[in-house]
Amino acid sequence: MLITLLIPDLIPPPEMGDAALHELAMPALQALLARADKTTVPAEGGLDGWLCRAFGVDKQLDWPIAPITLLADGGNPGNDYWLRADPVHLRATRDKLMLVDSGAFQLNQSEAETYAQAFNAHFGAEGFTLYPLRPDRWYLKLDQPPALTTQPVSAATGKHLDPYLPQGADGLKWHRLYNEIQMLFFSLPLNDAREARGELTVNSIWLWGGGTPPQIAPVGTTRLWANDPTARAVALTAACPSENLPRNATALTASTDDALVLAEHLRGAAQYGDIIGWREGMQQLEADWFAPLLAMLKSGRVSELRIIVPGTTESVEWRVTRGMLLKFWRRGSLAGLLQ
Repeated sequence: MLITLLIPDLIPPPEMGDAALHELAMPALQALLARADKTTVPAEGGLDGWLCRAFGVDKQLDWPIAPITLLADGGNPGNDYWLRADPVHLRATRDKLMLVDSGAFQLNQSEAETYAQAFNAHFGAEGFTLYPLRPDRWYLKLDQPPALTTQPVSAATGKHLDPYLPQGADGLKWHRLYNEIQMLFFSLPLNDAREARGELTVNSIWLWGGGTPPQIAPVGTTRLWANDPTARAVALTAACPSENLPRNATALTASTDDALVLAEHLRGAAQYGDIIGWREGMQQLEADWFAPLLAMLKSGRVSELRIIVPGTTESVEWRVTRGMLLKFWRRGSLAGLLQ
């Protein structure tokens, strides 16, 4: 049985520095990484790009996440061009705007529809239609495909916006659209009501993952274990069976399929620079995943383990088998192994 463990942000962001790894005891992970063969390959698109490549989704100008998740959310993408248009809160810092994604606030379906109605009344004549199929996942249908490349909302979360704004021949047009959306949403009574309740306002949308529905060939015997709706949607399109992420690694042995596991324990903390939260997530991974997987490798219940960290410019992969665990002379500090 091959288990592929996909862990965004296992390598802590540079701005979290040595503090994230200082005196962090992770003996099982340290043993796995020290015995493993490590490779680094060029990549793009972070987690979404990795998933698309793994499931045979061809890149358009963007990785076409919008039509894929639209279908999984019960919509009909047809042959149209779609963008994800997720609700976000933009927070002003000294001289820049920082993006806060929908994971940081609650939004109900009625509120989502109110924002969409205001948007469609304002922008409908320009060939834009906004569909809030889920409170936290909205979709923008365009009459004409734009000359535009975008960045996933996950890449921009917790960051200053400028480096992540849409690029391409139509980029400046869409920068102006963002400004107009912010002014429109700022004037809505719904935002006044949310602010009065002490809730974050929805003062913009984030456009990403544009494209038309892709053609995907069904995959083989791999089973996906994940809670992430994007990963589940890509797997659904590829006719790959999927399950919710179990509490720990031992649940994987109930299936004879190879397993692709997406563990997002570290993502939110890494996005917002939460060192304590990141360390707590690492300790949970150690107890529930790394230690059981090390034991499963030693016993032969798992023949091979791959640990992959998908990045925006490169992906890092460690591959370890049962026999490689005998290479006891391979050692290293956790900080050095995760460099």
